[in-house]
Amino acid sequence: MSRESDARSMKNLKILSPFRDLLDHPLLLVILAWLILSAKSCRAAVYVLALLLAGMMAGWKQIVSAALILGIFLIPFHQTEPFYEGRVIQVRNSYCIVKNGHGKMLVYTRQRPILDSWISWNGTIQDLSEARGFWRFDFAAYCHRQGIYQAVSADSITVLHPSRSLRGYLMKRIQDRVREEDREVLLNLLFQIRSPDQFEGIFADRGFSLSGVIAFLTMLFSFFLYEEDNRRVTFIITLLLAAVFHFPYLLVQRLIFSTLGFLGCSGRKKTGIGYLIGLRLFPSAAGSAAFLIPAVYRFSKSRSNSHLNRLWISCQMESLLFHTVNPLELLSFRLLLPCMGFLWLLGMMEALFLIPAASWIKAADRLLAFVQIPERNGTMLGLGLLFYLLLLATFRKHSRRNEIRILLFLLFQYGGLFHPLPELTFINVGQGDAILIKGPYGKGTVLVDTGKPSQWNALNGFLKAKGIQRLDAMIITHSDKDHSGNMERVEDTYHSEKIITDHEGQYILGGMLFHDLNTIESEDENESSVITCFRMNGLNILLMGDASFHTEESLLKKYDMLSADILKLSHHGSATGNSAVFLDTVRPELAIVSSGAYRIYHHPSPEVTNRLNQRRIPYLDTKEEGDITILCLPAGQNLLVTSSGTIGWIRSKKEAEGTFLKDARKFFSS
Repeated sequence: MSRESDARSMKNLKILSPFRDLLDHPLLLVILAWLILSAKSCRAAVYVLALLLAGMMAGWKQIVSAALILGIFLIPFHQTEPFYEGRVIQVRNSYCIVKNGHGKMLVYTRQRPILDSWISWNGTIQDLSEARGFWRFDFAAYCHRQGIYQAVSADSITVLHPSRSLRGYLMKRIQDRVREEDREVLLNLLFQIRSPDQFEGIFADRGFSLSGVIAFLTMLFSFFLYEEDNRRVTFIITLLLAAVFHFPYLLVQRLIFSTLGFLGCSGRKKTGIGYLIGLRLFPSAAGSAAFLIPAVYRFSKSRSNSHLNRLWISCQMESLLFHTVNPLELLSFRLLLPCMGFLWLLGMMEALFLIPAASWIKAADRLLAFVQIPERNGTMLGLGLLFYLLLLATFRKHSRRNEIRILLFLLFQYGGLFHPLPELTFINVGQGDAILIKGPYGKGTVLVDTGKPSQWNALNGFLKAKGIQRLDAMIITHSDKDHSGNMERVEDTYHSEKIITDHEGQYILGGMLFHDLNTIESEDENESSVITCFRMNGLNILLMGDASFHTEESLLKKYDMLSADILKLSHHGSATGNSAVFLDTVRPELAIVSSGAYRIYHHPSPEVTNRLNQRRIPYLDTKEEGDITILCLPAGQNLLVTSSGTIGWIRSKKEAEGTFLKDARKFFSS
C-alpha cells in the first residue's frame, strides 16, 4: 500500500513539477502577463512571443504550464448591446460610469449622480474613438481596458432607485450637509471627484489613496500591538474598507499579498503570484500607475537593497507615467503616505459627523507646498534617451554606478537633454488649433492657440512631456473657443511672459522673429485672425488661423510673392478659405490640417482636399495622424514624425526641388 501511495505521489510530483519549476520564475510570468494585457492589437502574437520567452528563460519543458497560466490573460472583454439605464459605479466631474449586468457605459452629464443609485438617461450613444498622440492620456483606450466601449451625452438623468450603499450615503451626505466651500475638497478626498476650480497643491495633484489610510493605521498600531497582531487587525480593516468602497484594485491587491503572507508564501514567489492573481482579477490595471509603480518598486527591491537604485527607478517611472519628476516627493513618500491617510480619516469624520476638517486639509496642503519646489516637467521618451542609455552602459561596471545613474538622470531631466532639438508640433486637440514652437533643450517656447476647454488634458500632457515649465510667449489667433479655450489655464500653469491677441506686425518671441501678415480689423473674428509667419531651420512656416477668402485675397494683394514650405490650412481645412488662387501662390511643400475625429463639421472639406490633390500638395490631418512634429536637425535637415507612424524628410524649397514624405508602415510593408 505504501508503494502504491509513493508511486502516486511521485506521479503527481512529476505532473506538477513543470508548474513548480515555473513558479521559480514568478516575476517573469508577471512581466509576460503584463505584455499580453498591454497589447492593443495582435494579442495572440504577443502571447506566442511570451511563450517563447518563457521557454528560453525558464526552460522549454515549462511551455505547457506557461501556456495554461498565460492563456487566461487572453480572455477578451465582451462588448455588450447599448442600454439606457444602470447602476452608477464611478463618478467624476463631467461624467459617470454606469453598469448594467456585464455591460458598462460612459455617461457625460453636468449632473452628479449619487454612487450606486440606479439611473436612466436620454441621448445618442457613440462608440469611443481612441485619440492619437505622442504622450497624451488616451481616455478611450483607458475605457476600453475597463470594458467600456460606448459613451452617451445625456440630455437629462432620472434617478429610478436611490442609492442604499454606505459610499452612496457618504457622498449624498457630503453634497447635502457639508458647506459649499468644503464640498469639493471632501469629494476629491474620499471619492477622487475633482472639480476644475478645486484647490491646488500636492494632495490635489496626487490625490488621496486608501493605501494611505492603511499605512497610517499600521504605523499607529505598531506602538501598542505586536507585529503579527498588527497584521491581522490591518487585514480586517483593509477588508472592511474594500467592502465599503466596492473592492478597488489597490485594496484587493493588498488583501492578496496579506493572504499569501498568512499562507507562508514570501519573497519573489509572493510578489509574482500576488500580481498574477491581481492582474487576472483586474486586467484593466495593467496600464495603470496603481499597478506599475508598486510593481516596479517591489521588483527593484527584490533585486537590490540600494535606496539610490530604487530612487533612480522610481524617478524614471514617474517621468514615464506622469511626465514630471520630483525627487523630494519620492524620498519623503513614506512620510507623506500616512499623512494622506490621516487627512483622509479627518475627511471621513467631517462627512459622518460634520466635524470641520477641510480647512485643516487645506492648511496641511499649504504647509507641505515646499515638497513641490524641485518638481520638473518632462518625459524621458525623447531623442536624448539614446545618449542617456549609452552613458548608462558606459558606467554599468563602475563602483559608484548607483550614484552616477541618479545624477545622470537628474542632469538629463533638469537640463532638458531628453528633448535637445528645436521642433515644431501641431498638437492633436481635436477640432481646434494648438501649435508648439520649441527651441533646443526646452528654451524659446511659443504656443500658438490653446484648443478648446475639453482638450486641456491633451494640451497640458504634451507641454509637460516636453519639459516646459514656462512659456516665453503665447499667440492667440482669435477668440473662438477652439483656439483660445485654454488661454487662462495655460497662463495660470505656464506663466507666459507675453500674450499676443491683437495685430502687432512684427515681434521677437523666444529668440525668433515672427510676422503677423494680417492687418484686417473686423467684427468677423475669422477675417481678423492673427496670421503668423516665421522661419525655422530653413523652413518658411505660415499659420493661417481661421482666415477666410477675403483675408487670403488681402494677403495676396499685399504680398504678391507669398510662399511657404509648411502651410497650416485655414479654418481646419474648411471651404471658407484655402482658395485655389491662394494655394497656387503659396505652393507649400506640406499642408497641415487640424480637425476633429467625430466629423461634426466634416473638416477638411472635400473641395479643399481636391484642390490639394490636383496640385500634388501632400497634406497631413491631426485627426488621422495625431500629433505632427517637425524636428530640426543640423545642416538644415528636418525630420517629420507623427504619432501614427508617418515619417519623412523636409527641406526648404529653395534648397531642394521636392521633398520626401512616406508613411513608415507602408514603406516597410512594400
